[in-house]
Amino acid sequence: MKPSVPPLPLKALQAFEATMRLGGMGRAAERLGVTHGAVSRQIGLLQQALGHPLFEGPRNARRPTAEAERLWGEIAPAFAALEQAVAGRTRAGRRVRVSCLSTLAARWLIPRLPDFAVAHPGVVVELTESYAALDRTLGGADLAIRMLASDTACPEGLEAVPFMDNSIGMVVAPGGAPDVRLLSRSHPSAWTDWTALTGRSAPAGGPIEFDHQQTMIEAALAGLGAAVSQRPLIEADVAAGRLVAPHGFVGDGAAFAAFHRRGEAAAPMRRLLLWLQAQGRA
Repeated sequence: MKPSVPPLPLKALQAFEATMRLGGMGRAAERLGVTHGAVSRQIGLLQQALGHPLFEGPRNARRPTAEAERLWGEIAPAFAALEQAVAGRTRAGRRVRVSCLSTLAARWLIPRLPDFAVAHPGVVVELTESYAALDRTLGGADLAIRMLASDTACPEGLEAVPFMDNSIGMVVAPGGAPDVRLLSRSHPSAWTDWTALTGRSAPAGGPIEFDHQQTMIEAALAGLGAAVSQRPLIEADVAAGRLVAPHGFVGDGAAFAAFHRRGEAAAPMRRLLLWLQAQGRA
């Protein structure tokens, strides 16, 4: 008589996989639609079944053990395959959560999203704005849009899909103040980078500082001074004549890239990635 095989603890494995993938039980609970306590109980049951702990450290800063990392590496592809199998069959399966740099979201991505909605009416894009550094959790997102420098490696556990080269240039409003420097604290090296790439001198006046590129660009549009900006952020304003780039734009070797967890690329996400690449080429 063959020994009986214990039933597979699918709920416990699902709670564990989501906790590992998203970086915490709270995020796992939110994604699974259950309470934090429910996730904790399922992981406790899994630990009992395996006979060893999966997390260690203080209660408010639990971290996975080496065995947890090994187990997650083995089961994650299976759960990714299951998610892909149901993607497109339910509205939730057609949803893509995107974390994006706020100025790029406001000035480049959002104006283009109606085109994506027409091309892919079944895919829902949920957008949040963030400059946070990336790890495999992606802050709970499915896809994160960030800058990828030419000499920077992709964070562990993630894959990067570059979709648009970055170029920068000095812009000023017609009739504005080209001798005054505008600067954003979120990108303090902009003028230094531009002068190094072009060999030109920065305006002597200023700087007038702003917290973010978005408000700096608005100040340039208002005629307060000249700014160094990434081309995708102001291309519509240049095309409309609201800003001029007297010295053109120069590539800095970086690219805008969409990051996703390695092995995760369900159909809705692939559609969004292909669309981003097409938009970047355009």
